[in-house]
Amino acid sequence: MEYYLVGTIVTTHGIKGEVKVKLETSFPEERFKKGSKLFLKENDLYREITINSYRMHKQMALITFNNLQNINDVLGYIGKELYVDETAQINLSEDDFYYHDLIGLDAFDEKHNLLGVVSDIMEVPQGEILVITKQNGKEALIPFVDEYIKKVNLEEKCIVIRIIEGLL
Repeated sequence: MEYYLVGTIVTTHGIKGEVKVKLETSFPEERFKKGSKLFLKENDLYREITINSYRMHKQMALITFNNLQNINDVLGYIGKELYVDETAQINLSEDDFYYHDLIGLDAFDEKHNLLGVVSDIMEVPQGEILVITKQNGKEALIPFVDEYIKKVNLEEKCIVIRIIEGLL
């Protein structure tokens, strides 16, 4: 089974078992709603947890889980990652993609020349940027906007990029 990162517990919040989670998902309301099942990664094992409460505070999710109601009960979870399994993926619209679907795609220009492979996606205030690792090992940064991204084909595992002077 595949698991996908949705957040990392970074610290506690207060004394009643609430923890702060750095979000790695575009769907926090769905992922962290009361009763949701997530998986806590510990030593390469995934242990199911149940969310008891969720709220947002300063761009972080504050959650309680597994009926833990004391700061001492959650201290050991700091630094742990939270995941969903593949069955919990939300259907996206045609022009939206999960990051894990884009990473690994071959990147081509409009003349079908291989540029490299999508190796990462960076989030910046202006949006997302694809990191393309070129054949020579160097990286190119491509804004993930319609002006540059002409086609994403998940079935053929490729992405077509419009190249302008100075982009690469």
